[in-house]
Amino acid sequence: MMQQVLQLTKWKPLSPDQSDGSASTCERSSVSPLAPESPANITVPGPSAGDRGRQQQHAALPKGQQRAGRSGGSGSAQPGKGRSAARFHHHPQVWESHKAQIEEIYMNENKSLRQLMDIMKDTKDFKATPRMYKSKFEQWGFVKNNKSKDVAMMLRLQRERDAAGKHTAFQRHGKMVDIHTYMRRKGVSSRDLVELSNEVDLPEYLRALTPPPADPQYMALPDHLQAQDILVSCFRNLTLGWRDSVTSPASFETDFNAYFDAELCEATRDFSRACWFFSRGYTTHGALLSQRAFSALHLLVTKPSALGMFDLLIASVIEPDYGLSKELWKYLAAYSKAKLGAASIFHRLFKALEEVFQNNALEAGVDFVFTCMESIIGMLLEHKDLTLTIAPAISFFLLGDLILFNSTRTNIPSLQRAIAASQDLIMADGTDRAPEVIRFLEPAAYLWQYGPHDDLSFHFAQAALHQQDPVSDRFDWTYWVSWRVIAEFHRGRCHNSSSTANASANAATTATTITTSAGSNPRHALARYSLERAIDAAEAGRGFGEVQVFENLQKLEDWHREAGDAAQELTARRRKEGALEAYLKILQTSPTIEQSGTQNPY
Repeated sequence: MMQQVLQLTKWKPLSPDQSDGSASTCERSSVSPLAPESPANITVPGPSAGDRGRQQQHAALPKGQQRAGRSGGSGSAQPGKGRSAARFHHHPQVWESHKAQIEEIYMNENKSLRQLMDIMKDTKDFKATPRMYKSKFEQWGFVKNNKSKDVAMMLRLQRERDAAGKHTAFQRHGKMVDIHTYMRRKGVSSRDLVELSNEVDLPEYLRALTPPPADPQYMALPDHLQAQDILVSCFRNLTLGWRDSVTSPASFETDFNAYFDAELCEATRDFSRACWFFSRGYTTHGALLSQRAFSALHLLVTKPSALGMFDLLIASVIEPDYGLSKELWKYLAAYSKAKLGAASIFHRLFKALEEVFQNNALEAGVDFVFTCMESIIGMLLEHKDLTLTIAPAISFFLLGDLILFNSTRTNIPSLQRAIAASQDLIMADGTDRAPEVIRFLEPAAYLWQYGPHDDLSFHFAQAALHQQDPVSDRFDWTYWVSWRVIAEFHRGRCHNSSSTANASANAATTATTITTSAGSNPRHALARYSLERAIDAAEAGRGFGEVQVFENLQKLEDWHREAGDAAQELTARRRKEGALEAYLKILQTSPTIEQSGTQNPY
């Protein structure tokens, strides 16, 4: 899909035989996140007099020394690697001049290597290959992840300090390191690491220190950590059931589609819908939807699913209702205890989640679940096979709901890393060979990060409306999301011309600058037209549309009021009320609702 989007927007990466002078119809001040690096954009300066002298000296050396000279030095071009690597060659002093900024971006801001390369290219005109960067990272000690050798050294030092009565904590580049989490994730014990602990001193990027006394307000933190550890361990166990299909992303996609059409997936959708209706005051709708959801959520215990578990975590926090969330985990804890016993991992998991929501405010519970989802994605990214299958699948679920429910939560580093990893797969295997879900991720991620008022989001939406591909046909909501983006984009341009430069401001700021002449503003008319098309597309879809239909009908009513069109405002209101009434009748006559009235889930 992304390749088709690029073609429609005239945004093609340059091939090595093209020049960089061709114009694009979608010009931006920054580099497209979809455009791979092209060595054709690089200007190669001619050799200086000093360079020519060194070349002559080099030519006089024996061939063996010439080869050694070419292969020596960090980040130098390697023979047989083509001419593009040589073009990126930089003197060590040049690398050192950029070291501080590279450390800030890569280590402190936790950007991916691809993001770092784009930033350095755009801001400093500094170009280098991934291999050169990695060579410098190793030379400078820029290590993000725990190495088994480092963990072994930390364990040895910790034992020595424990024997001296000192508590020990470790920092890597100033950030705390949890070695026990590493050991649990890798499934290794301290005994497994004994042979690796022969080094005497820690590397310079690791530091041992005595932690300060614990703050009383954080004394309950271990309970949260225990719940998080149980959840990640449970999810890891569930992923073992996918081992037969992880050897092939395409094979896994069949399993993913099977879950997408299954009863458990629909139950998680019902739960998130119920939360939304309760939050908007439609208590009858919310009660019926929650009843329908609870009639099928027991499948998470009787037929465990990694995708179902993660999907339910999202549903519980994307549009949270405090009372319903507490009842969810209470119900699953009781059901799993009755079915599997108090010692089962599922009961311990759901009991831990129940206690988190019972003993904390809603905001703390929501933050905790998002932290758990971060840890789950991070765990999956430690395994190459799962990076190509389960990681993009659950990232798709999370991204989809973040967009559907207009979430403002954009700082989820592990999700960003999963998206970057999926794009590495596309670049390695080609767009046509990548699974549909993976091809969909990057445009969705861009919309999540930058919102509908961004120019490139608008161009993506326009291109998506012209696509006839399996992604759009399979997941339905591609079209109405695109129409919604176009509607929000046009309405965001309806303020005074003096504010045009701030057109991508958030919706709340934009709303305060809408002029009284909205009714005669062609952009406002385009916004209302596009929003109506979005509603039509959502009504024709399946699985995701109900909440968004009612949300957008309310918005359409408000926009007609802004334009002073009382007749259209009344039409939108009646359409919304009629749709709510019709949906209520559907819920009341649902076979699941009628059958579940006599059941006791406990």
